[in-house]
This record gives sequence, structure tokens and C-alpha cells, in this order.
Amino acid sequence: MLTEMKINSNIIKQRKKLLLPLFSLFFILFSLPLYATDTEQAITLLNKMSNAVKTQNYQLYFVTQERDQYVTTYQYSHLGNIHLGNINGDSKSNDFSQSANMAHLLHLEGSAKEIILHNNITSYFQPESASFSISSPRIVEAFPDVVYNDFNRLTDVYDFILLGKTRTANRSVQLVKIIAKERDRYSYIIWIDDETYLPLRIDLNDLNNELLQQMKVIELNRNFNTKKMLDYISNRTYPILLAIEKKSSESDEWRLSWLPKGFKEMAAYNVNFYNSDIATKLYSDGIFSFTVNVSDEKSNQSNQVIKQGGKTIFSTNLNRQNIIIIGDLPLTTIERIAQSIDNVQKSH
Repeated sequence: MLTEMKINSNIIKQRKKLLLPLFSLFFILFSLPLYATDTEQAITLLNKMSNAVKTQNYQLYFVTQERDQYVTTYQYSHLGNIHLGNINGDSKSNDFSQSANMAHLLHLEGSAKEIILHNNITSYFQPESASFSISSPRIVEAFPDVVYNDFNRLTDVYDFILLGKTRTANRSVQLVKIIAKERDRYSYIIWIDDETYLPLRIDLNDLNNELLQQMKVIELNRNFNTKKMLDYISNRTYPILLAIEKKSSESDEWRLSWLPKGFKEMAAYNVNFYNSDIATKLYSDGIFSFTVNVSDEKSNQSNQVIKQGGKTIFSTNLNRQNIIIIGDLPLTTIERIAQSIDNVQKSH
């Protein structure tokens, strides 16, 4: 009897040794397709969001808030794919075949600041200072860069995670988290409307998953007077474009020897700002971006850091050149970028 009990006990132990690894194997095999499906669904949602933001007619009332800062409120009106021939009511216009986005952002508190997008130009009307225009296909103050993407191209750098459904602005939404595979940048959680696919809330979180900055829609209006808004944008007098000299990267005096994975140089400019010549380069991975600004002014200042919500402003000097890096990235990443600047020398 004792012998049989020992044999049975040994059999049970052996089975456990086999079953535990087998259970782990089944868990891995069955969880991988589910994870892949969730990832694909998240990317599909995000791509629908990106298309909706650019092509639909909508009006949003939303608030933004950075960590430890006051809430700011806005009205944002967007006209998607407006035919340019219709602007003056002329269906025979030569420009009828062309289309463009138009948009209007109004500050609802303080002075009546306005930003208007028209014909790929963004114009800033500021009561306290001179108005100006820049070449830009969208109003960057309305939505962060993250909403304007083909998310299929970002899977090497980011994970996309479905977090389930909830409600915001009295509407049903799905939550998607966007998090970098490496801990060198922040993460986003986006609330995507079930009906329109517009983003109704966007949270920027730091490396500890604490909120840095939030954009939150209070009201979505799809039945606003589009003709009135179109007339308002079409009949404004706009300030002239700022003169910004775009330069070829082949002639640069400096470059970066290290970039976070997925980042690329998008543009390079020479800007004269308050009688100081500044060489500026813009880098982006599609979701986050930063600029490196090298001034021709001599400087011996020590490193200085300013944090504003998700934005880091880091200034230093190299070869007595004044260098300022501005980006929506953690300080550790910004500092490593600064350390990788090669061959800084006086321009011109």
C-alpha cells in the first residue's frame, strides 16, 4: 500500500513538472494572437482618428492644462476638404479642383487671440503684439503631433494598447495607449469617439505614468454654421509671411551623432531673431519632436533647464556657442542629444 502511494505521488509530481511548462506554452501561444489582434485594432482606431481630424467638419470646445498650471479654454472650428473654388461662390473658378483644410482657433479667456488656417498658411492675430503668418498646413496649438500619423509606420518604436471603453463629454469612447518601447520619451493615452473617431481627450504622461499635460473636449458640435465660418476665414485680411530661410543640410556646420530611435531630421532653417542669427533644425519621430537651435552669439553660460508641462527647454554652450534644445522629451533624453552635437562653430 505504501509503495503504491509513493508511486502515485511520484506520478503526480512528474505530471506537475510536465503540466506547468505545458500550461505556460499554451498561455504564450494563445495570448500572442490576442495581443496582435488588440494591437491591430488599436492602430486601426488611431488611423481612423487621424483621418477624421483632417477631413471632417466639426467644432470643439476644449480645455488644456499643464501640470501645476491654470486651465485654458478654446473654441476650435475645422472645415475639412473645402473646395477652393467655392470660397468666392464661383463654381467656375480655376481652383475648383483643389481642396484644402481651413480652421479657426479662438482663445475663450483673456484677450481674443485668434489663429486661422487658410491655404496652408497659419496666421496669428494677437491684440498685444504684431500679427504674423507662417507656412503651416495645420494649427499646432489645436492638437498635438500625435494625431497626425500613419500609425502602421510606428510599430518598430511604439506599442499600441487598447484600454477599453468609457465616456467623456457625454459620448462613448475607446481608449488607446501609445508607449515607446524604450524609456526615452513620454506616453499618450487618447480617448477616441466611437461615432466620429475624433479625439475627445489626450493625456501626455511622464515616465512614471503621471499626467504632464491634458487636452479635454467639453462639447462636440457637428452642426455648426460652416458657411458662416467659411465666409469669416475667406474675407479676413492676413498679415504677411515671416521670412524664414530654409537651408540645405549638406552645408551644415554641425550635426547630431546620436538620435533616439525613429527620429529623423525634418527641416533646417536660418532665422534672424532679435538681431541674432540662429541655425535651427527640427527632428521628429511622428509623435514627438524637438528643435536644436545654435546661436552665433558668444556664451559661457552654464546648463539651464525649464520644464513647462511636457516641454523641456535646455540651454547650454559648446565651443562658446549658445545652444538651446526645445522638445516634448524627458530631460535625460534632451541632455544626451545635447552631448551628441558635433562640430559646432560660428556660422558665416
